Amino acid sequence: MASRSLTIIAPLAALVVAAGSALAQQAAAPPECKHLEYHGNFRLNGAKQHLDLAKSTTYPDVKKSNIGDATRLLQEAARNGGVDQVTLWYLFGQVYVLNHDFVGADSALTKAEALTDPECKREIERERHNEWVPLYNNGTAQMDANNADSALALFRQSNIIYRSSPYAFMNMASIFYGRGQVDSAVHYFRLAGHAGDDRNSLESREAALFNAARLIQVSAFDTASVHAEAQRRGLTDSAEKVVRLTQAEAAYREVLQLKPRDLPAQASLAGVLTGLHRESEAQTVYDSMLAHADSMDAMDLMDAGTALFRTGRYQLAARATEMGLAKNRCYRNGLYNLANIYLAAKDTTRLLETSRRLVAQDSMNPASLQVLARAWQDAGQKDSTLRVLQRAEALPWEFAAVNFEPGDTSAAIHGMVTNRQAQALKGFTLTVQFLNGACDVIASQKVDIPDLNANGSVGQSYDFTLTGIGKGIVAWKYGSN
Repeated sequence: MASRSLTIIAPLAALVVAAGSALAQQAAAPPECKHLEYHGNFRLNGAKQHLDLAKSTTYPDVKKSNIGDATRLLQEAARNGGVDQVTLWYLFGQVYVLNHDFVGADSALTKAEALTDPECKREIERERHNEWVPLYNNGTAQMDANNADSALALFRQSNIIYRSSPYAFMNMASIFYGRGQVDSAVHYFRLAGHAGDDRNSLESREAALFNAARLIQVSAFDTASVHAEAQRRGLTDSAEKVVRLTQAEAAYREVLQLKPRDLPAQASLAGVLTGLHRESEAQTVYDSMLAHADSMDAMDLMDAGTALFRTGRYQLAARATEMGLAKNRCYRNGLYNLANIYLAAKDTTRLLETSRRLVAQDSMNPASLQVLARAWQDAGQKDSTLRVLQRAEALPWEFAAVNFEPGDTSAAIHGMVTNRQAQALKGFTLTVQFLNGACDVIASQKVDIPDLNANGSVGQSYDFTLTGIGKGIVAWKYGSN
């Protein structure tokens, strides 16, 4: 099962999924195409020998000399004609690769691909991938070091030579999104969504297209952006909003082509259709998505609830989230989102019930306690509201789950404990339980929290990562000894 994180409803935020880390190693060098014809032509044969020497030597001057000789022979072969064009352009591609001229390499290899057989095309694709890997890895290293401009330059180079992987495009999109350059982020997310057809990258391509659609949809409600673009294009603000919603519709439909039963995409599409005043079509989408809800993953259902909440369909949002929580009863973020849905829907009774479940799950988090306080307030219980607010204010320490990654046979949680007091906090032992969908304990781990400095000072927080071993872990709970 792939790791998933649920987008928190309050505050609302666009979902952006960054690509993974650097690839572990460069792929093995592929064998060259089997049907190259260079033995019958002394120039092509000579160029091939010089290229082999250039690849094998560790001496820069020898490498440069052999590349130069290979280039001269290939240029002569091209001028004289009568040579196999696949072999000619394939060897030109090798020259450009050795010179790190990826524009030239792409052009030459594209000409070879247009003329050769499927087997050779696959070999060229593997060779392109081999050149892409180190560029991508160096780009992710620069990205991790916060050198965004250098990372972008490397990712651009990598995408010149190989465009069948979504990951460099996704990282570029994430950088532009972080800079507030939404149009550029959308552009690269869409490129990522259409990068190749490998089933191993399907989930990433879906996520990229969903991100593009979500950003376009959000931009339709950005009043300042809509007005500025409408002025530039000579449109009314309402016409520009329709343009953006129509673009978002097309993007969500692309997601659904890859994954027809993607509930969050269906819910978002229905919201866009509502914004375009196509209510009957929106209702058809809602009916279709909930008709298949029983067979859907808990996280997909809760993601759909978040998307439905954003469209103002609070009853449907609550229903989808409830169905997700029925399959994963102790998932903290799902409980938090459901409470916020009930708050928006003014369903005081269910808000109070869910808030109590949330606090039982996450008792040392002020955000959870604030939701419970609001539930008591809406129920008209002032004394209970005050008690919960006082409890939140008096918390000696706070727990936050920075990241939770469930897998098939294990789950990892990155947690943080923060001292909330004006004085130092004495260390203690924290127990984290790893739970299945029925809230049964599958594994339990302890972590010794050290003494923490006073609130507002260096050393007031402690980060840790724990791993629970066992099948079916989908949630967590904690307590102190």
